[in-house]
Amino acid sequence: MEAVTRTGTMLAPKISPVRMAFLILTCGLIMVLEGFDIQALGIAAPILMPLLKLDPVQSGQVFSAAQAGVVLGALLGGVLSDLWGRRNVLLMAVLVFGAFNLSTVFAHDFTTLLWARALTGFGLGAAMPNVIGLAVEYASPKNRVKAVTAIMAGMPVGGASAALFARLYFKDLGWQSLFYIGGIIPIVLTLLILFLPNAKTVREADSGPKTGLLSALFGGGRAPSTLLLWVVFFLTSSVLYMILNWLPSLMTQRGMDVQVGQMASLVFNLVSIAGTLIMGAIIDRFGYKWAMPVAYMGFLAGMCGMAFTGTAEPLMISVGITGFFLLGAQYSLNGVSPMYYPKSARGLGTGTAIAFGRVGSITGPLMAGYILKTGIGPLHGPGGVAMAMIPLIVVAGLAVTLLTASARILED
Repeated sequence: MEAVTRTGTMLAPKISPVRMAFLILTCGLIMVLEGFDIQALGIAAPILMPLLKLDPVQSGQVFSAAQAGVVLGALLGGVLSDLWGRRNVLLMAVLVFGAFNLSTVFAHDFTTLLWARALTGFGLGAAMPNVIGLAVEYASPKNRVKAVTAIMAGMPVGGASAALFARLYFKDLGWQSLFYIGGIIPIVLTLLILFLPNAKTVREADSGPKTGLLSALFGGGRAPSTLLLWVVFFLTSSVLYMILNWLPSLMTQRGMDVQVGQMASLVFNLVSIAGTLIMGAIIDRFGYKWAMPVAYMGFLAGMCGMAFTGTAEPLMISVGITGFFLLGAQYSLNGVSPMYYPKSARGLGTGTAIAFGRVGSITGPLMAGYILKTGIGPLHGPGGVAMAMIPLIVVAGLAVTLLTASARILED
């Protein structure tokens, strides 16, 4: 049985270390599958898109359709989690994600692929605020960021697994194998989700007037932190999904073979695992006020290397630096952001931040597709895509500096 203690209008749950480890493992596996899926589409794209006769703009639209689904899923999943419980919504989300990911195998033209990826994204989006919410609700205050980053580290593990699988088996098993794996395993994983605790808001009968959505997000002096969170999530995700979706193609369009592009994806994901875990430990130990801005400085340095170098070894080093700081910063922010909101609105606050981030993940791949096809002013080709990311990182770094310097974390 879970032990719970009443704090205001909430029941603050506590679980044993064993159950907490099970929670982190199960939620981490869900993130592994999300990372696998995101990277799978990018790896399959050089073969799948020509097979379906899609041009770069249509390809960008397919990438972005998945993220449009994630936006809607994150918003709805965040709201429902505060009402129905995080475990219940997570279970439904993973079933949707698995079923429509599997349907990608049967896509035969632009429209069917677009819908398959959009509905897969919807399931992924609904899952995200719930895995974060479960970690924040049940982890002890001194371990919250570590718990969230440990779970979110599953995404680059999944991306690296997809890249490694493609390198070893892609030629023999074909692109469809990536989506068979990404569709069947989530459905099996729902058996573990059934054993997770079901955190949700429990209101007292005399708790007074209900808090509206706008008040939850902007009331109590939270407007600056909410707006800055949205800016940071939007810009960071724009760059992240440019890289995740287009990195193999960008490498091949610079004259390198497909295996070099796959290796770049593997390097990006493997190094970002270390960045995610190390950043989470640093923030829990020393605080987030200086660590987050420093991470964005490292992120900027890595991207400059990707923009201004053209040979394999310097590019691989730059890809690794970018992955370390980009994912370390992004996933640590996932751990910190729920704490800007009261418990009764953490699902909503986390879901809206993720949704704004995924709006950026829609515009990012679209921007990359247009630069590759037509260019934007002096920006054209793979180098132009990398250069277009630099001002986005600068603005995101400024916003996160303002956020960490001025916004107020709510303690339990």
